[in-house]
Amino acid sequence: MRKDMMTTLVFLVSMGICSAALAQGVPPPPGFGQPSPLPPANGEGQVTFNHGGTALTLPLNKIEIDTTTPDMIMVSLIYVDAKQGNKLELYFTSMPKLGKNDPRLITGFTVKTQAHGFSKSSANKTKCDFVIGKLTAQEVSGTLSCKAMTDMSAENAAPDVTDVKFDGRLKAR
Repeated sequence: MRKDMMTTLVFLVSMGICSAALAQGVPPPPGFGQPSPLPPANGEGQVTFNHGGTALTLPLNKIEIDTTTPDMIMVSLIYVDAKQGNKLELYFTSMPKLGKNDPRLITGFTVKTQAHGFSKSSANKTKCDFVIGKLTAQEVSGTLSCKAMTDMSAENAAPDVTDVKFDGRLKAR
């Protein structure tokens, strides 16, 4: 019986020592927990805006102008800084042939900044003034200002995003 107790005690002590050694373990590889590097930008342009009163300027990282649907243009714009601490995404559709009756639907608008966190436009809550200055198959520009932005839940208030001036051009292929 004594031999079994001694074996058990030795086992428990060795487990404690080994566990402590393993807990310190090998450090994670460089860059662990950091965002993946950004892909090269497929266009040129920038956005300037105020998020909760803080002015920012971000370079264009990704632009898509989809003209495959007749009489409708779908636009995707992603602006992000190199450290990926600040990001603005804007998605909208336009039907230019309708002229002044073009609904210019914002299908997605989100902003994340280090200074003020996350804000998004939410249907029936956020009020936006949106003007398209130029829209072709290769280029887009305009202005946007949104009040009553929400957090990710679309329930709680988040900082407004105002004085947005955006532009983007696809790089020549």
